[in-house]
Amino acid sequence: MKQRIITAAIMIAIIFPILYFGGIAFKILAALACIGASWEIMKLFKESWSENFKLICYVMTLALTFSSSFGLNYYIICAVVMLIVLFGWLVFDEKINLEQIGLYYMISNIIALMLTGIMRMYDYTSACMFMVVLGVVMTDSGAYFSGRALGRHKLNPRISPNKTIEGAIGGYLAGAITTIVFGLLLVKGLPANYIIVLGLTMPLVSQIGDLAFSAIKRHYDVKDYSNLFPGHGGILDRIDSVSFSCMWAYALMVVML
Repeated sequence: MKQRIITAAIMIAIIFPILYFGGIAFKILAALACIGASWEIMKLFKESWSENFKLICYVMTLALTFSSSFGLNYYIICAVVMLIVLFGWLVFDEKINLEQIGLYYMISNIIALMLTGIMRMYDYTSACMFMVVLGVVMTDSGAYFSGRALGRHKLNPRISPNKTIEGAIGGYLAGAITTIVFGLLLVKGLPANYIIVLGLTMPLVSQIGDLAFSAIKRHYDVKDYSNLFPGHGGILDRIDSVSFSCMWAYALMVVML
């Protein structure tokens, strides 16, 4: 627990100022997160990918992530090129299988859409991003404490044995209330209907993201994606809920704003 608290304090001290001010520092952080997350996914494949193919994947993931800065058309081009390259390598390299390229393509797009969502939030206010992050944190915390206090019925023991239905409900309420109250009081430049819809839906999406990334770990029989952050696991262990929430916040922006 001590190691977990120390690591969390260091992460907050480094990451939160970067997220608040954005700019080039955020882009560097985003690039490092892309490379780290890609490395963690490749680790699941137990060195079956060649170093040349890994390098190509790093480049494609970075291109996909930052392509949206130049417009949706560039994102589509990068996504299609990545798909063609992955399937092309699948055809000519017998060590690679369909499951691996499918997972890598899916995670790469999740990361790209998450970071695109954060960059879009900067167009309005950095407080929007903190609203999303705080909503996710309160969803996780609410689920943990209400699950410990009231949990009786398992939510999905196949994927996450410790999560309960009561915890999920408590997490939803905590996340929804926090997001809506924080957003209406402190986030300027966003319409109230967007904040309310986001608050009512994001806690559910956040918990789906948490379970989705846990399902991948269960499939590959690993506890954490890596040990980059002592006591917290890897990058993908930390961004599971946040990634889905940022994607959803971005999707609602496209539709509602």
